[in-house]
Amino acid sequence: MIKEFKLPDIGEGLHEAEVVTWFVKKGDPVKEDENIAEVQTDKAVVEITTPYSGVVHERGGEEGESIKVGETLISIETESEGMNEVESETEQPNVEEGKEASNTPPRRVKAAPTVRKLARQLGVTISEVTPTGRGGKIIADDVRFHAEDLTDKSNEASVPSTSTYSEPIKGVRKKIFENMTHSMNEIPQCTGMDEVDVSRLSEFRGLLKNEMQNGTLTYLSFIVKAVAFALRENPRFNGRVDKENMLFHYQADIHIGIATATEDGLVVPVLKSADRLSVEEIASSIEDLSTRARSKKLRSDELSGSTFTISNTGRNGGFFATPIINPPEVAILGVHSIKRKPVVKDENIQIGDVMGMSITFDHRVIDGEHSAKFMSALEAYLEKPELFIFKGK
Repeated sequence: MIKEFKLPDIGEGLHEAEVVTWFVKKGDPVKEDENIAEVQTDKAVVEITTPYSGVVHERGGEEGESIKVGETLISIETESEGMNEVESETEQPNVEEGKEASNTPPRRVKAAPTVRKLARQLGVTISEVTPTGRGGKIIADDVRFHAEDLTDKSNEASVPSTSTYSEPIKGVRKKIFENMTHSMNEIPQCTGMDEVDVSRLSEFRGLLKNEMQNGTLTYLSFIVKAVAFALRENPRFNGRVDKENMLFHYQADIHIGIATATEDGLVVPVLKSADRLSVEEIASSIEDLSTRARSKKLRSDELSGSTFTISNTGRNGGFFATPIINPPEVAILGVHSIKRKPVVKDENIQIGDVMGMSITFDHRVIDGEHSAKFMSALEAYLEKPELFIFKGK
């Protein structure tokens, strides 16, 4: 019997998802709850498991194609006699002249979940790996040796490095492509830039680091807290535009998105109710979210609902940039590298820690005056970190 598994709604009112990676192909044996595919939603890459055991009869789409919720993702042959019928249909496929079709039934792959994950990371089709483990089980070294063999063969047949080549825009990169295009086409964006002296913040951070029990106290932790305070005082930057009804909504909650670089592209995990968190709690949350973002372990609700976004490019050494708004938000803050530069204090020139900042805003609903007030409030908190104590959480 052939059972069809339809793409479920995996959250956030999903309408369709793009197939990023298939872990199985037609004819492969599968077990209930086995990972069969990775799909890209608007917010995250999600692994899908099969509810049935049997043999893959048909896949509902190829990698890079989109499948709507309720459409067949995969069909599974679940009865032995049905499996024989499928095999008989595939025993005489179209082959090139001089080649014989294989009647060998698909081999059941024995491998631990960690080994399967390693195979996916190395781009290895696990069913093609020769097992050396006990009972015909594939072990991690089998996957690594197979990957090295593929690399050696690829190098032998590779084209010169000067050749032009192409790659598909898919998965997370495709969503970034679509969102950034929409943002630039839809929103008239203006960027203001300024420098802020964070010398006292550097000292304050050093003192608090010694008191922290766990985790890392980064500059970004203080910046998030300062932004939360500034958003309280400048609620227009925490709003959303309702273009259809020509309304501007002021958001009650402050949920700050942290743009995070991953191997697949930029994702934005969200610190919910950031204004209610301490600096230490913010530091711990950022470390947890960024770690799980890079390992694709974030839940969909942790990638949605942001009201304001921070893009931190400090590690890359740039001092200014023009960040692009993350719709439906109306502003985004770019924080950049900290450099030792001359600063004026009490009419004297000293060397201090100076950070570049950029604020991009939706000029339809935010004016330059609003931007100046927001940046002024933000700079006050960063230049005088003792205000964090007086403000409390």
